[in-house]
Amino acid sequence: MAIGLVASTGSSFSAAHNGPKTPAFETVIDDYISSYMNSDFKKLDKVLSDDARIKMPRAEKIIVQYKNDLVSAMKADATKQECTSEYEVVAKSNALILARVDFQYANFKQQNFLTIEKNENNEWKITQVCKFFKNNSEQTSGSSEPVVSVN
Repeated sequence: MAIGLVASTGSSFSAAHNGPKTPAFETVIDDYISSYMNSDFKKLDKVLSDDARIKMPRAEKIIVQYKNDLVSAMKADATKQECTSEYEVVAKSNALILARVDFQYANFKQQNFLTIEKNENNEWKITQVCKFFKNNSEQTSGSSEPVVSVN
């Protein structure tokens, strides 16, 4: 009886460590979504590169925020977002990922285009986020690529 239990435990341990792993860039995307939706500034700080920039169009100008400003603002105003999320990897290579993260609110959608790069330590970090806002009346499906929902 004890031998069967040990064999069973050993088998579970082996499967847990040798099974398919989630690619590190997907973890970065998931953590970005989680940090945004739950105002988790520590998680956001971890996934953004030190020189990360966030760009948003306002009329005919671009507003640029930097990592430290964004993390500080999130720390000061911890608001849980009332939205759903999904993402799509638009393009990927061994060193660069482009992904679109959509946050759907009741009246609008916020689209975040993430540039994720491998740094000198071989870690995936978000180096740039471009945010766009669409009213629900402006939205079109337009994409035939699979989209991953995260709630």
